[in-house]
Amino acid sequence: MKKVTVTLLLFVGLFAVPHFVPALNTFKVPLPISFPQQKETSVAAATPTTPESQPVATPVSNTGHPAAARPRPGGIEDPSGKALNAFFKGLAASETGKRRVIVSHYGDSPITADNITATVRRKLQNDFSDGGHGFILAARPWPWYDHQNVQFQPGKGWKAEPMFFSRPETRCGFGGVIFTATGAGVETTVGTSGANGPGASVNAFEVYFLAQPGGGGLELELDGAPAGRISTAGETAHSEFHRIEVPVGAHRLTARTVGDGEVKLFGFVLENGKTGVAYDSLGVNGGFIQMLASFQNEKIWAEQLRHRAPDLVILGYGANESEFENLPMDRYEADTREAIRRVRAALPNASILLLGPMDRGKRGPGGSVITRPMIPRLVAAQRRIAADTGCAFFDTYSAMGGEGTVARWLETKPKLMGGDLTHPTVQGSERVGELIYEALRDAYRQFKSL
Repeated sequence: MKKVTVTLLLFVGLFAVPHFVPALNTFKVPLPISFPQQKETSVAAATPTTPESQPVATPVSNTGHPAAARPRPGGIEDPSGKALNAFFKGLAASETGKRRVIVSHYGDSPITADNITATVRRKLQNDFSDGGHGFILAARPWPWYDHQNVQFQPGKGWKAEPMFFSRPETRCGFGGVIFTATGAGVETTVGTSGANGPGASVNAFEVYFLAQPGGGGLELELDGAPAGRISTAGETAHSEFHRIEVPVGAHRLTARTVGDGEVKLFGFVLENGKTGVAYDSLGVNGGFIQMLASFQNEKIWAEQLRHRAPDLVILGYGANESEFENLPMDRYEADTREAIRRVRAALPNASILLLGPMDRGKRGPGGSVITRPMIPRLVAAQRRIAADTGCAFFDTYSAMGGEGTVARWLETKPKLMGGDLTHPTVQGSERVGELIYEALRDAYRQFKSL
């Protein structure tokens, strides 16, 4: 009996590994759920002309009057005409030096190393100045997790609990992961990059942690010198925040456990001045929109959303949903609407942008690379949901080139798509980031011209 148990555990472990390691993505085994079969799409076929694969929303000006043209690939779709007004008004105020604008970008594994998001951040900050790098997780939940243009040096000893289906209602907080340490001397360090440009300076650090009964202490060091202590003890479990103001410049913050109780840490925010753009990259490996709707503790998430108070929340999921060609779309739509409801409940005045999935490939007849058939269906569903809920929508799939993009990107020199047919290369990530930035820039210019 013991041998059978060990064998089963080993099998489950091998089954799970590809879901956490992007490089092994092509070895993932679909979950044992039976859904209706969908017809495959060939890259050799013409671009689909069905309603599900073409833009259906009519763009509207910010005054509410319908525009004449249909959405073009690469443009922001906003039937309400006002979905991004809060964000755009913030950008206008930032241009005059009156305030900082915060973007919080949620997504799945393609942004867990700050790829794609780093490009959007850099370009927005070039336009509106550097308002801060944004939120960084306390440690690495996956070996490849990283952020560009900052120092990030987490030590050993942190236990990571990301949002996932095996962890219902986890208190994962703002970044989708909570880290626990119980002993003394477990530390992590964040700071400026030491280079010129974005990330070169900060004017404040903020620590996000869970206060709880029996919570332990954190010692802080700023640039190697003692900078106080945080107690994470509290009568009830709730989010807490500790802010450290610093002279504008290059700085490094270290947080180290004291060892007098369990510490639960979410991450850090790096700010830089009172104006400009700050851009949070909030990717979770294996992420589904359902995790925000059902597997993220709503109370803790809402506390941290309200504290961070982003002007724009981007919800960019779909890569993992496309794995399942029998995905029940009624459940997917319900989950997406619930995630939007949760964001709106916490941030009633924020703009929300649904970011459609990128093209994703699979092997077809004769080893050819074809577009996964779920991608156009997910795009159509997101477009419909955005129109119904007053959100903006960006069709990343069409902006990249639509059907067969993965096959074409594999043939470019340098390659724009990785061999797993899911994750863009560094150059491909830069291109996707440029598409998102250009769409936001063009929509903002239109907003200002009306």
